[in-house]
Amino acid sequence: MQIDRNNIDELTARLTVTVEPADYASRVEKILNDYRKNSQYPGFRKGKAPMALIRKQYATPVLADEMNKIISEELSAYIQKEELDILGNPIPETSTEASGDWEKPENFTFAYEIGLAPSIDLKFGRGAKFTRHIIKVDKKALEAAITDHKRRHGTISEHEVASDTDLLLGHFTELDGNNEPLEGGIESDSNIALEHLDDKKSKKQLTGAKVGDTFDVNPHKVSHGHDDLAKMLGVTHSEVHDIKTNFRFEVKEIKRLTPHENNQALWDKVLGKDVVNSEKDFREKVSEELHQQFDRDAEQIFRRRFVVDLIEHMKIQMPDAFLKRWIQMNNENPLTDEQLEKEYPSYADSMRWQLLQQAVMKDADMRVTMEEVEEEAKRVIGAQYAQYGMPLEGEMLDNFAKNALSNEEERRRIADIVIERKVVDNLLPRVTIKEKSVSFEEFAKVAASVR
Repeated sequence: MQIDRNNIDELTARLTVTVEPADYASRVEKILNDYRKNSQYPGFRKGKAPMALIRKQYATPVLADEMNKIISEELSAYIQKEELDILGNPIPETSTEASGDWEKPENFTFAYEIGLAPSIDLKFGRGAKFTRHIIKVDKKALEAAITDHKRRHGTISEHEVASDTDLLLGHFTELDGNNEPLEGGIESDSNIALEHLDDKKSKKQLTGAKVGDTFDVNPHKVSHGHDDLAKMLGVTHSEVHDIKTNFRFEVKEIKRLTPHENNQALWDKVLGKDVVNSEKDFREKVSEELHQQFDRDAEQIFRRRFVVDLIEHMKIQMPDAFLKRWIQMNNENPLTDEQLEKEYPSYADSMRWQLLQQAVMKDADMRVTMEEVEEEAKRVIGAQYAQYGMPLEGEMLDNFAKNALSNEEERRRIADIVIERKVVDNLLPRVTIKEKSVSFEEFAKVAASVR
């Protein structure tokens, strides 16, 4: 067998594969002989049918099947031997026709296209400048935090009719294109907070709702971004992108919050008994907490934004035409040209980030240990339970983490979190970071732009 490579451009190449009888004849002959041993034809004893009869019925499909196996094996061996860093898998070349006679097999020629991974330069230069926002704790932010504490420690009562600030607890059911329940679709018990609903039409639709009422809603309009919607429907962040239809929401309960008075009882609940004894001291303590919280929030958003901005800054070229063909050929559900053009940029940026991570890990000889994955699992799970007022510690947290990591998909997800953090930590000293002070409202706009 012979494989020749010709570069189409910097990131794509054509592999021409020539297969000779010596490559396939013995394999095909062995399979045909096995077929003959187990064959049963009228007028012949088992395994005694003429070979000509076996060849007539099976030779072509067996040859085609073995040819696919041989080519796959040889292409993989060739790519490994030549140390080619490819994206996806080789795909049949559309501009070159295969040659060979399946009825009278001799030499066969096939052409495949491969996409090559671009080289990644980790020397970014002076032009790599990025902004980290510092959130100011102004009077407005402080008042909002105090209001939040008053609400958090307020009292909740049941109501039959919803006002525009109530919380609706209910059940979401995914609908099909005809607004009928989708068989096997997403089902989730969750809630809609009318007070924080930005879509005016949805808010008006749900205000005045009664227990037992049902509403067909656009899930994207009754949530706050993809992360919030994923939690609302109990799905992954990536699955949110595929949600295109309405959901039916059945109201199960209506809850109303009455905020706590700003008094000693509130201060004790927020900070601990007698930590402060005046509103002035309470405000100072809340301000200190806000500085810490804002710094954590700013760091989280900065790191997410940094990845997006760095990828844009690097302008990593990709074999776009090849990748689009590869996506079409490997997608379970065929994509229209419009869908492909719309979704491809996000896919390409995701692949750019994967390539950059691989380059950093190789450059820094970076490893991720199982101990790091276990610690991250405990951190993630602990944070999830803490937000519901259910702190996990010690042996219970260890058991929850071990149980989560027993699932391969979850283990990979946690490992990806560790890898991304370590890669970003490695990248930050290589670029220039400047700080910019902004108000909480300005920062909220920055955070909303990060998906």
